[in-house]
Amino acid sequence: MGTTLQQQLDGLLDRALPDQNPGPCPADATPQARYEHLEATRLHLSQALAADLALTMRMADDLLPLLALDDNLTSQLAFPLIAALGRRPVLTHLIDHARTGSWPTRAGACAAAYWVSVWRPTTRRDEIIATARSGTLPVEQARTLLLQDQQHPNWRPNDHISDLWPHLWKAAAETFVHCQDDELRQRLQTAFPLDADRYPPEHSPLLGQARLIAEDRSHLFDRLLTHRTGYGIAI
Repeated sequence: MGTTLQQQLDGLLDRALPDQNPGPCPADATPQARYEHLEATRLHLSQALAADLALTMRMADDLLPLLALDDNLTSQLAFPLIAALGRRPVLTHLIDHARTGSWPTRAGACAAAYWVSVWRPTTRRDEIIATARSGTLPVEQARTLLLQDQQHPNWRPNDHISDLWPHLWKAAAETFVHCQDDELRQRLQTAFPLDADRYPPEHSPLLGQARLIAEDRSHLFDRLLTHRTGYGIAI
């Protein structure tokens, strides 16, 4: 997975920033050097995409599949795509990838969906923060405005996604149950809630299987059981 992701990142960075692409990682590089090269390539590509949403839109068809290949520990690939396309197209794509393919691909798609859930339009937030830093807006008032902006964001129509979450949750639960790799399962434990009330009745057996696995390995899946973060919190 890492090699495929690196090769694709190299190609996209070469298209986005041909004059700044450091080139591929040497074949004899150490694992640490390969890791650092991957991180640097992703970061440079993310910065180029975030600075030019039109570029992101032009490259979207090639960028979207990378979300299922990445570990998605950062928002570097997801946020520029969501800002350019909207949350709904991105989440729809991730749901499709969460249903088919290899277990790592499915887990990657489910993990990327986290960034869809937490993304917010930044224009108003940036204005509030800049005004507060300039000293013309009291800090407490800025905090109030930021809280209001978070609670009532002015999302575009293609950012409305509440109807899509059950499909993502079901795909994540199916991967959690049927994948035998506990490391991949750990990546999924914040990708779906165990609360049966949030699913159609026919999904109860699936959720029951997921709960049994989580309870049997509670030292690994405590976040899923306690709903401490991620999609366990009501959206």
